[in-house]
Amino acid sequence: MRIRLQHLMVVVCISFKCASAQSTVWGLQSGDRFSVITTIDSETVIQLADSAPVTSTSKEQLELEYLVGRVRPAETEMQVRVASFVRIGSSGNSFTDSMFDQRLKLLERIPITIRVDPNGVVTNLSGYRESLKQFAGPDRKMLQILHEAWPQQSFESWIGRPFWLTKPGDDNEARESWERIDQLSLGLMGGLRTVATCRIDSQTDDSAKVLVSGAARLIAPSPSDNDASPRSVSFTDVEVTDRSFAGEGLMLLPEKTEDEDSKPVQLRPWFASLALNWSVTGKANITNSGRSQNVSFQHRQKQSSELQPNFRMGRPAAISFPTPPPR
Repeated sequence: MRIRLQHLMVVVCISFKCASAQSTVWGLQSGDRFSVITTIDSETVIQLADSAPVTSTSKEQLELEYLVGRVRPAETEMQVRVASFVRIGSSGNSFTDSMFDQRLKLLERIPITIRVDPNGVVTNLSGYRESLKQFAGPDRKMLQILHEAWPQQSFESWIGRPFWLTKPGDDNEARESWERIDQLSLGLMGGLRTVATCRIDSQTDDSAKVLVSGAARLIAPSPSDNDASPRSVSFTDVEVTDRSFAGEGLMLLPEKTEDEDSKPVQLRPWFASLALNWSVTGKANITNSGRSQNVSFQHRQKQSSELQPNFRMGRPAAISFPTPPPR
């Protein structure tokens, strides 16, 4: 009787392990880790009434590290932290740059918790508000800037983009396209919300080129946080006259190595790279210290993300990792 009971328990444990491995996004398991570096190139042109246009540019590089924690059949819980944040170029004010860099060091120690379903959709994000408050400290102006630059929906979109390259459904479905919801922050002007369609354009045995398209629509700015100072500058009657959104990604397909149950074994992140481009042109009213003026604007942004080679997915070190083909 004891032997039969032990045998039954072994069968149940093996069955649960196999089911869990097959039901998580990319086959991720507890303890797995990967990092993604995103480079953000932005250009904004603003023209007040008949004044000369003013152009501002920025280039930043952000590394997000994902550590898999608890794994459930329907969702994978991960901690996400900012491993590094680099501004390429500076404001020219050494004091301001130094203070900002010190705050960024604090941000690197703050984790965000997300849950991702097997289809690559972020279903929950926690720790966002706490992280911003800890980063800003008693500086209410900094807290306001953070809320305007990184509203929660935009931050959640950013964290979830590596999982865009996850073809929903099982291997028996001939599904060549799927959708993701994205939100890009435009600061005081609001943001762009897009239903992004991911479509496989071409495919080899171990990778696929994915094209991304969609129509972005303008959304209102997020309300000021109760703990933040009132805005001295605000945009109203924002109207978009032209906009575009497009992207391209590279997805590494799961290996078809078979285990004892003849099921595919997924041994690596599916995400390899993703480049997204936004462009928006419009007009609005800008209010500064009680004075209102007409303003026209144009904003262009490119975000290029790449998986880093230091990922770990619970396999022996002797197994070699396939590399993406040349782009």
